[in-house]
Formats: sequence, structure tokens, C-alpha cells
Amino acid sequence: MKKIIRKLLLTSMLSVATLAGASAATLTVAQNFDPQTLWPNGTTASDNLNAGSAIVEALFWVDPHGEEFKPLLATSYELEDPKTILVKLRDGVQFSNGEAMNADAVIHSFNIFVDKEKSPAYARVSDPFDSIEKVDDLTVRMTLKYPFPPIELALSQLYITPPGYWNEVGLEAYGQKPIGTGPFVFDSWARDDRLVMKANDNYWGKLPEGIDEVVWKPVPDDIARAAGLTTGEYDIASNLAVTSAMEVKDNPEVDLVPVPSYRIYQIILSSLEEHESPLIDKKVRQALNYAVDKQAIIDSLFFGNAVALNGQVLRKPQIGFNPDLSDYPYDPDKARALLAEAGYPDGFEITFKFPSGRYAQDREVSEAVAGMLSEVGVKADMVALEPGEFLRQLRAKELQPMAFVGLAPQDDPDLQVAQYHSTWRYSYIKNAELDALIDAGKQEMDREKRVQIYKDAMALMHEEAPIIFLYGGVDFYGTSAKLSNFMARGDGRFFLYDTALSE
Repeated sequence: MKKIIRKLLLTSMLSVATLAGASAATLTVAQNFDPQTLWPNGTTASDNLNAGSAIVEALFWVDPHGEEFKPLLATSYELEDPKTILVKLRDGVQFSNGEAMNADAVIHSFNIFVDKEKSPAYARVSDPFDSIEKVDDLTVRMTLKYPFPPIELALSQLYITPPGYWNEVGLEAYGQKPIGTGPFVFDSWARDDRLVMKANDNYWGKLPEGIDEVVWKPVPDDIARAAGLTTGEYDIASNLAVTSAMEVKDNPEVDLVPVPSYRIYQIILSSLEEHESPLIDKKVRQALNYAVDKQAIIDSLFFGNAVALNGQVLRKPQIGFNPDLSDYPYDPDKARALLAEAGYPDGFEITFKFPSGRYAQDREVSEAVAGMLSEVGVKADMVALEPGEFLRQLRAKELQPMAFVGLAPQDDPDLQVAQYHSTWRYSYIKNAELDALIDAGKQEMDREKRVQIYKDAMALMHEEAPIIFLYGGVDFYGTSAKLSNFMARGDGRFFLYDTALSE
């Protein structure tokens, strides 16, 4: 195969500039919940990652402005052959404790990243990586087990930690008080109240303008986040409810930032044998899809600011989206008929778990779904979970037999569909045919073949109905008009690079 080279030169360094004499201030960020860990490779929850990546940096990142792949601690990579990657590192970078960011630190971090016991949240992303070797202090060579089409996304997930400090404190303690190379350093953390970071005066790049302190506040109530934004208590408020977004959009002191989301909102319908329930029967799962009026939820709760899923988990812009599929139509009579065929003519009772404060309007959506299910005889025993407990149960595969979730991986079909592979920790379906398609798609380098693999996978998932296909959303962020150049990605991630806070 012809040698493929992908270089990111030093000239594409971050463009933020710090103005001489600019006054410093505190940036206050309101998110849904208090982070569980600040080690980015210990979590996939965006509220954890947004805070943690202000301290701990990756080799590369995907800039929300234009979704460009850019260098951070690495300056470039070269694909020497389909399974060998040469990565050049940035010279002169130190962790905030004085340790050198070099090939040894990258090898240390790589070995943790590929360890499925230590970094289970990234097991799918790290799976293609086989080994790493040091070429020199500023160069490493990575070897893959197989060609991996979204290799840039994988490289952007590898966060670099200082070997000495990590080995001294261990994985758990590192996540509670990390040392990194980022624009901010850990200062203090009052649980469920505030997480404080100070500007890193020795940062290798350019610091955000006018910000010498960042305070992260857990504010699970949608209305409270919006209210604090309008009064000036918060400079950034994430996950605004649509109603709140509409109320603040004309406020001259606030900028509303709508971001089309990668997140796929769905109701888990566990068909795993160990989660014994009526949902093991495919007809029941299909029936519940017919029972839910997705468009009514979109129109009434989101005022049209959401999109139907077309009966699949890939979005229209993604490789493998299947245009031949459509949503299960709202048809209560069909739902009742399928339930009767499955042996439940009078319906059944089932536990339905949902988060309260994790996603915008999560409680309202869950209550609407439960109400629609009741119309076909399915009584949902609703269990509300605060965000921290919800995430714990998600990681432990305890969100069963039925639960509301919104999954937002990086923007590649493999990373989206892999969440339904039987070996994945969030998966509530075990289907050998689907597993085979997912395994084939993750290493198919021919674009057309890859497209067909995912089209087939979407058709199979539509038939098996492992979830109730709900909607794809629009994420609303509110920022102070004093904050400039803020942008978030569709996976719920935002960074403070390039931002500036004025008086």
C-alpha cells in the first residue's frame, strides 16, 4: 500500500493570544453534576471530561470550531504503513510538577490506555493498538493489531499523565487530584459544591485570555442553571432545557450556543438472558417502539429542536446511515397486537430507570414515555437516579431491564455502533450476527464496503429493536456575553482553548 502521511505542523498550534495587561477574572461553569474523576481516560461522561481535560491533555484534539483535528502534545503523526504510526511530540513541555512530557510519559500513558482493567471506558477505542516503542525522546512508534479507519479519533483519546506522580499516588487518587500539562492546574475541590482550578503560569501554549481561575459548579436543576446564567452567577451553563434556551436567547447579557448533538437518546430494552423480563422477546421490544410517539415528544417537549432517528443509531451525515429505514410509526393498536402475540394480552409491569439532571429534560421525556406505554398496558415502575448514581449503574450494567440513556461517542460509526457489541460494557444485546458486522466495520478500509457493513448493521438493529429509538437532540449552551470564542462539540465536549473573558 502506498505510504500515507498525515502531518500536523507546528504552524497549526493553538491560535489563542493573551493580550498584555488584560485583567484576570474567574470563569464559573455550571454543569449537570460534580465530576467523579478528573482523569479523562477514566470516564466518557462529558461533565467529567470537560473539567478533567482543562488539566490533562491528549496527544491531539478535535477542535469544535470546524471539527478540525489538531495537535496538542504531539505535533504530527505519520502512517508508515496501515498498521504502524510514527508520532512526533512537542518539545519543551513539562507537567505542572516539573516532570518532562516526553516519549517515556507517552509510553506510560499508552500502556494504561490499552489496559482494559484500568481504562475500561476506552476499551473499544484502544483495542486496535498493539504496542509502542521509543524512537527517541520526542518520537514514538505505535503498532496496530489491524488497520483502523478512525485512527485520528483514537489518537485524540490518548491523554498523557506524568509517570512519577501517577506511580506515587495510583489511578484512583490521580483522578481526584491530577497533574497535567494543561492550561489550568488543580487547586481545591469541595464535593458537590465547587471544583477550583488556577491558570497554569508555566503552560507550554497560550493561556485563555482574561481567565486566572475556573470554578466548576454542579447544578443539576435545569432552571437553576439558566437562572444563574441570566443573573451573572455563571459564565457558562451547559445542557440548557429548550424552554430555558428560548427564554434566554433574547437576553443581551447572554449568548445562546446551539450545537447539533451526536447524542442518541434511547430507551434501553435489555434482551440479555441474565436480565429476565418480557423484553427478551423481540415482539415485545418492537411493540414498545410502536407504543411511543417520538414526534409528539420532539414537538411538545423540544418545540421541534430535536430530530427523529429514522429507526437507527447512525445519523444522516455518518458513514453507513441507511436511507431505506424509517422510524417505527406510532401505532398503539399494532403494539397491543404484538404484545398479545408474545403472550401479554393484558400488558405487564416493568422497572424503568431514568436519570434526573443528567440530560436536558430527562425526567419529562421519561415520564412521557411511561405515559405512552401505559396506554398499551405496560406499567412502568419509574426509578429516578441522580446523575452520579445513574453513571455508576451505567458502568456496572445495572440500567436494566429498561432505562433512558443518551449515548454520545466520537463521530465515527464504529464508535457509535460498538456500544451494542455483546462485549461492550454498556451493551444490553447479545447478537452474534450484529457482533460480526461491528467487528468487520471497525477494520474495513474500503469506504464503500464499510458503508454497506453499517447499512446492514442498522437494518439488523431495526429488526431486533434493542432500544426504543427516540431522537437526536440539539445541545444548548448559554454563555456570558463577556466570553468570546466558546464552542462545543456534538459529543458534549467543550474546551477553554481560544476562549477569552472580558471585563
